[in-house]
Amino acid sequence: MSTPASRLKASLAHLCLLLSLAFSSCDRVSERMEITQTRDISTYEAKPKLNAYPQERFGDERLRWETPAGWAQAERSQMRPVNLTFGPNKEGECYLAMLPGGAGGVLANVNRWRKQMAQPELTEEDLAKLPQKTLMGIQGVYVTVDGAYTNVGAPEAKPDQRLQGIVASLGEAGLFVKMVGPKALVEANTAAFDQFIASLKLRTPQQ
Repeated sequence: MSTPASRLKASLAHLCLLLSLAFSSCDRVSERMEITQTRDISTYEAKPKLNAYPQERFGDERLRWETPAGWAQAERSQMRPVNLTFGPNKEGECYLAMLPGGAGGVLANVNRWRKQMAQPELTEEDLAKLPQKTLMGIQGVYVTVDGAYTNVGAPEAKPDQRLQGIVASLGEAGLFVKMVGPKALVEANTAAFDQFIASLKLRTPQQ
């Protein structure tokens, strides 16, 4: 008889498999084909979404969450199946990433975040001293880092920022929730972050 924990692990494994297939499919395109035939879409037919990730394309939406008051949903992607913004000018962001392979492990990802905040790396001993939080039923490392934040591809760092997040792993899969923005804004939204984390769930096969 399956247990809630086993069903949760099965859902996580299936979702990570979908993500893995989505990423690997991008590497199999070796030839370009010109599409010359077109047809009109019925007014009763849903309009296709460009760059849709697998759950949107095939209707297999397994994630559930509650968007905190004052937060807004941003464009989602394969890398960010949950993507939220907050703040008067949407200067804060909070997203969930689920990556097959774990993206290098917990310590590597914690240090990657610290590098983005211009802070020194931690050792395994330092990592063991960090607090933990539960993310979708899995214990993860809870990270809080202040500093100058440089986002991927950004030309320069943003000063006086705060990063809060959870890094967890389930087998070969890595689970990450990251919130970052101006320090005072992130500090004011810590309760909303905890609310979002508590609401984030995966639908089990029986749901």
